[in-house]
Amino acid sequence: MRRFISLCLFLSLLAMAVSGIVLYIMPHGRIAYWTGWRFLGLDKDQWDNLHTVFGFLMVFFGIWHIVLNWSSIVNYIKGKTGALLSKEFLHSSVVALGVAVGTILNLPPFSFVPEFGEQIKNMWEKPKVMPPAPHAELFPLKKVAGLVGISPERALKILKDRGIKVSSLDERLKNIALKNNTTPAHIYEILLSASPKKEKTSLKGVQFNN
Repeated sequence: MRRFISLCLFLSLLAMAVSGIVLYIMPHGRIAYWTGWRFLGLDKDQWDNLHTVFGFLMVFFGIWHIVLNWSSIVNYIKGKTGALLSKEFLHSSVVALGVAVGTILNLPPFSFVPEFGEQIKNMWEKPKVMPPAPHAELFPLKKVAGLVGISPERALKILKDRGIKVSSLDERLKNIALKNNTTPAHIYEILLSASPKKEKTSLKGVQFNN
């Protein structure tokens, strides 16, 4: 049983580490969704789900591991020669508290971690046309058509003439892109090119939450 728990804990930690690194370096959510970003065949939501599920598994097996090794852990905490707490426990507690406080207050060197991650995220190639609104990939086709200034029926015809398969005007841009092995950005560019205004919509300077 101990071997099983230890191995499950190790594999959960490994999965958390891999998914955590991917989420750390991946582009911002608005770019990832709009461009259909993938890594090793998985999109942002799939990596998020993997990280979350294995996080719960690691907590579960971690608690189980603590229960099985409780006596050893108590010995690590207890001090020797009459001391209330061991030096190792005090030192590890100080380190953990210091990291927590430094991270919360955004102090160096802890602040370098998110700053470096932000630099990596910003290195990813940006789409030629930014989304017209936050999470525009979730908009139905008829709403996207309105945003570019054409009728829903014309939008449907334009896409079908370009060989894009569309089930209905209520189908979301993301689903259309997935079904046609392309990106929401590409679908939007096709519709935008037919706009009578000929405006290349951009949201430069506007900040969205991931």
